[in-house]
Amino acid sequence: MKCKCPCGNVKAHLLMALSVIALFLSALVSVFELELWLAGTQWILVAILFAVYALAISAHKNDGKDSCSTSSCGCDCGEDEGEKEDDEQE
Repeated sequence: MKCKCPCGNVKAHLLMALSVIALFLSALVSVFELELWLAGTQWILVAILFAVYALAISAHKNDGKDSCSTSSCGCDCGEDEGEKEDDEQE
């Protein structure tokens, strides 16, 4: 059974958060005419780049290997409770 580990895509979540931050900086630069190293449209391009990288990392397959371990994220990689009950009844 495959494990649905919530911490499996930490890098993808980080890149998506950076994308949102870059969008926020873009809005600040554009609306309030602040000077934050880049122009507003360039911040939008950075946000798009981070989002594309996040999608690429989250779509990346682990060659069929399960990257989740119970010690790393505390998720339950065992059988579902329903499956355990079915096995016990037989």
